[in-house]
Amino acid sequence: MDMNEAKDEISAQTGPDEAAVVEYLQTHTDFLQQHPDVLAAQSVAHDSGSAVSLIERQVGVLRDNNRQLHNRLGELIAVASDNEQRVSRLNNVAKALLGATDGAAFMAALGACIRREMQVDAVFAGLRGLHTAVGTGVDSIEPLPEDAPASDAVTHVFRRGKPVCGPLSAAQTEALFGADAPALASPAMVPLGLEGVHGALVLASTDAACFDPDMGTLFLELLGELVSTGLCRHLGEAALGG
Repeated sequence: MDMNEAKDEISAQTGPDEAAVVEYLQTHTDFLQQHPDVLAAQSVAHDSGSAVSLIERQVGVLRDNNRQLHNRLGELIAVASDNEQRVSRLNNVAKALLGATDGAAFMAALGACIRREMQVDAVFAGLRGLHTAVGTGVDSIEPLPEDAPASDAVTHVFRRGKPVCGPLSAAQTEALFGADAPALASPAMVPLGLEGVHGALVLASTDAACFDPDMGTLFLELLGELVSTGLCRHLGEAALGG
């Protein structure tokens, strides 16, 4: 059987598309050498039936390992990209807060920037030892007496001393954001204070994926330190335990 007859038989058995691939490979004999990734992805059955040679088994293991490493690399790249975005957002928050000249301006800048950069729908800030609210409306830091409903709502962050992500009860939502608050699917509670916990910053979103209970909290910890330092500048060290 000559080459043309072989091509006609392959075309009849496999169809025009596969026949074109066969013809291309026969014409470009160095294709697989130039594209080893294509060769690595191929699986060729052993002539002996179910028996598999040691080399074939090793190649199969290496192919599986390569696939796992490729998937892991993709995951690491995605995490690195997400972390880069978080750092950029935190930097934008810091720049917005640097221009504040007093506590009210600080809270206004904080609320606006956090909503924009972190895409949250509600922000609460409370501080124990504060006698009157600083700022106006939703962008203010409120007194947080120990017997107040808002204080009960953030008791977890006072106990842990670290950011807490998890669902809010209806009572917590009303105590922090009022009875008319939207359905907040994912909140994050961030401790405030330079030495110990003296207050809490609560960020909440209607997006259930915004703050996941299993997510890392380093970014939120850094945000808490940044806000605590800024509040200390405008409210005095005693208010933040410095």
